[in-house]
Amino acid sequence: MKRNRNMSGTIVMLLLAACNGKQPAGTETLPSPTGLSITFEEPMSARLVWEDNCQDESGYYLFVKGSEGVSQDMVTLPANTTSYLAEGLLGESEYHYSIQAFRSDGGMSLREDFPVLKTPAIEDPAGILRFNWTEVSGSSLPDAVKVYKTEDALEGRPFHAWYAVARCNGEIEFKVLFPGDQKTRTIDQQAEDNGKCLVLINGGIFSGKFLRPIGFAIHDGVQTPWRVSEDEDRIRVDREYWGPDGKLHPVSRGLFGVDKDGIPRVYWSFTPEHGTVYVYDQPIPSTAGEAVCPPGSTSYPCIPASWDPVNAITCGPVLLKDGKCPISAEKTSKGYWKTNYELWADDIFGVEQHPDRTAVGYTADGSIILLVCDGRIPASDGATTLQMARIMKGLGCVGALNLDGGGSTGMWVKGTGHVNDLTGGNRPVVTTLGFFLRND
Repeated sequence: MKRNRNMSGTIVMLLLAACNGKQPAGTETLPSPTGLSITFEEPMSARLVWEDNCQDESGYYLFVKGSEGVSQDMVTLPANTTSYLAEGLLGESEYHYSIQAFRSDGGMSLREDFPVLKTPAIEDPAGILRFNWTEVSGSSLPDAVKVYKTEDALEGRPFHAWYAVARCNGEIEFKVLFPGDQKTRTIDQQAEDNGKCLVLINGGIFSGKFLRPIGFAIHDGVQTPWRVSEDEDRIRVDREYWGPDGKLHPVSRGLFGVDKDGIPRVYWSFTPEHGTVYVYDQPIPSTAGEAVCPPGSTSYPCIPASWDPVNAITCGPVLLKDGKCPISAEKTSKGYWKTNYELWADDIFGVEQHPDRTAVGYTADGSIILLVCDGRIPASDGATTLQMARIMKGLGCVGALNLDGGGSTGMWVKGTGHVNDLTGGNRPVVTTLGFFLRND
C-alpha cells in the first residue's frame, strides 16, 4: 500500500461490495441523512455531523476517498448515530466523505456527500543540522560501507559524533543481534563473536533481572521473548506502560527494521500478544495526564501497514517519519510532554537533556545510517532528541529512531575497534545492530 509523507487516516477498511448506493430489487429506499457538515479539529482530526431521518435503520455506511496516499475505505456505524470523529488525517490532503443509511433487509438510502475537507500542512518542529564530516581511515571495511566523524560544535557546545552508512543489498546486510535471554555482552564482544560483522552499535533500551528489551527485537525473523515487569503488577511492557500520571497506558513502540529484501522502514509497533506485531504509520496517542487510549488493533490507531520485518529493533522516540519529526518540546496544560506517546522517562525523551545518544535511520535511496555521539565529557556535550532528529535529517534521513543512550552508547568498526569515548567503561548490552557481510 502506498503511504503519504504524513500520518494515515484511521478509517476501518471493509468490503465495499453491495454498498455502492444502488438499490437492490424489491427493497425500500430509506430516508437520507441531511444537514451534513464537517469541521476540522486539532490534532489532525475532523468531526462529521448529520441528521438522522430514519426510524428503523440498522446503521450507516461512512465512506471516504482522498488524494494520493489516502485510502478508499468504509466504516460501519450503529443506528441512530449522528456524528463521527475521523482521526489521524494526512496534512495537505483532500478528503471526500459520504454517508448512507442501511437496513438489514437490504433497504438503503441514497449516498449523501459531506463538504470536501482540505487539511493544512503540518509544521515540522525540527530543522536541519549539518556538520563537516571526515571519513575515518584505518578500518577494514569494504567500499560499500563508510564511516565518518565530526568534531564540529553543536549549536555552541563541544560535540563528537560518528556515523556509518551502507546500502544493504548485494554483499552487505543489516542485522539485529540478541545474545539470548538473560544475557548481556558488550558491543565489542558481540561484534567479535560474529566474524562477518563490519560495524555495530548498541540497540534498544533494557532493564530488569530478565535482561530483555523494553519492547522487542527481531533477529532473522525470530522475536525476542515477551517481557513482563518483575514487580507485582506484572505488566507486559511490549504493549503497556505506567505513565508519570500513575495510569497504565497502552504504548506503541518506535520500530526500525528491514524486510527480507533489505528495505528499511520506520513505524510504530504494537504487540497484542507475543509473536503478533502490528506496525502503524502513527503512534497510539497515549499522553500522560489524559484519558487512557484504546489498545492497538487492526483499526486503531490506524490500519496496520503491510510490512514484515526480519531484522528489527524497537526503541524511541521516533525521530523522523516520512521526513518529518513527530516529537516536540511542547507540554500539556498539566505539565507532561505532549508528544511522549511511549511514556519514556524524562532522561530518555527529555528534549532539554543532552547525554550520549545513538540513532538509526534510512535515506530516500534506502541507505541505512548508524549514528552515535559522545556526551557528558568535556570534549562532547551530547545532543537532545530534537537535535538528533535534525542531525539525522541533515544526513539525508527520511526515517530515524532514537536508541538506548548514556553508558550504552557505542560504535565498533572492523579494523578500528571501539571508536567513541569509553569513560565509565564498556557497558554490556542486550541488543545490537549493524552491518554485516552477507552469508553465502
